Amino acid sequence: MKQQPIRSVIFDLGNVLLNWNTEQVLAGLKLPNTERNLLRKELFEHQDWLDMDHGKVAETTVIHRVEARTGLKPSTIDAALLAAKNSLLPIPATVELMAEIHNQGLNLYCLSNMSVETYAHIQHFDFFELFTGIVISGLEGCMKPDEEIFYRTLHRYVLSSAATLFIDDSLANIKTAQRLGIPAIHFKRTDNCYASIRGAIF
Repeated sequence: MKQQPIRSVIFDLGNVLLNWNTEQVLAGLKLPNTERNLLRKELFEHQDWLDMDHGKVAETTVIHRVEARTGLKPSTIDAALLAAKNSLLPIPATVELMAEIHNQGLNLYCLSNMSVETYAHIQHFDFFELFTGIVISGLEGCMKPDEEIFYRTLHRYVLSSAATLFIDDSLANIKTAQRLGIPAIHFKRTDNCYASIRGAIF
């Protein structure tokens, strides 16, 4: 059976449209290595981080929890969170690709695992104007790779799964999309990957 032409494209944000590298964030903090290691383990790699993305817990609550676990000052934890938000800068090649797709008349959508607070911090970027619809896990109370957030996106915007291309840097998320009949490309920041996306669309 011939694949349907792509009419809509769903983009992830972190490491697809926006830079995301916790090691760079930690390296940029003027802190002793012991405190950086605590922030890595007890903030960025902790279940609390996923719970923020899931919309289960507020950032202020997480700051208190990390303080209780580590003894770090709330100001130190807050500074790490702000540095993480500020590190989320657009990836020019992907923004350029978005503009190309938009100019071809296809609809663009965003589906991202992200906390409410982080989304509020980055939603001013110009490329957000190109999206017909935006789905953020922290606002939805569910997140990738769970099927529910994919169903919500498809149903909310009346998208045909077979005619929608999904682009994400997480293999687990890619596998869920493919299981639901959504063509998907595992994003890598390489020329070959960008060429594959263009080849699937144009």
